Amino acid sequence: MYYTINQQIIQARVADLHRQAQQDALARAARQGRRPPKRQSGPGVLRLPVITARRVLTAWAAHA
Repeated sequence: MYYTINQQIIQARVADLHRQAQQDALARAARQGRRPPKRQSGPGVLRLPVITARRVLTAWAAHA
C-alpha cells in the first residue's frame, strides 16, 4: 500500500513540476515580447560615425 501511495505522490509532483515549467516558459516569452529589441553595443556601433567624421575632417583639412 505504501508503495502505491508514494508512486501517486511522485507522479503528482512530476506533473506539478511540468505545469510550473510550462507557466515559467509562457511568462518568460511574454516578458521578452514586451521588451524592445536590444541595441547592439560595442566597437561596431561607433565605427561608421567615426570613419565618416575622419573622412570629412581629412577632406576639410586637404582643402584648407
